[in-house]
Amino acid sequence: MIAAVAGKISQLSPGRVAVDTGSGIVLQLLVPVSSFPALRPGQPVLLHAVLKVKDEDLVLYGFLDPEEKALFEKLLAVSGVGGKTALACVSAIPPAEWQAVIAAADVARISAIPGIGRKTAQRLVLELTGKLEAGPSASRELPRIGADLVSGLVNLGYAPKAAREVVQRVLKENPGRGDFEGLFKLALKQAKS
Repeated sequence: MIAAVAGKISQLSPGRVAVDTGSGIVLQLLVPVSSFPALRPGQPVLLHAVLKVKDEDLVLYGFLDPEEKALFEKLLAVSGVGGKTALACVSAIPPAEWQAVIAAADVARISAIPGIGRKTAQRLVLELTGKLEAGPSASRELPRIGADLVSGLVNLGYAPKAAREVVQRVLKENPGRGDFEGLFKLALKQAKS
């Protein structure tokens, strides 16, 4: 079993990274598209890995954050969810927000992920309810507020990824603030600029 891959990035494209391990082996890993901005060619990297065997192919998935890897493995345990779908889920919604999304049974948000239909979204909610824990750094209140803020921006026509980035920035700049209206005004102001 491969737990992690360490080395230097030799090639990079959205969703794919080749890592030169320094032992004469270059491994290609599929990574969340959301990780792409944090990666640079030539940069040393440690990717937490999951090896999947599909038919006769070996597919290696890599994650910068162990929480992403844990979420990916839980998503794979859901019937009908394969590696490609689980990776799309990790790319679209950060691990810290998944507990709130599942607790709220936000089927609309999950089914907005490319490759996820309404039935699969409902199955994810059903099978993951009670199985996701808040990360050590995430309070129960902030992920719920964050999910609501993102949902509000998306309803106004902003792209889901851009909305999540704005909300994460607003929550980081305003720690401890819990009023939805004030945070939404700040998020909307940053989204417009």
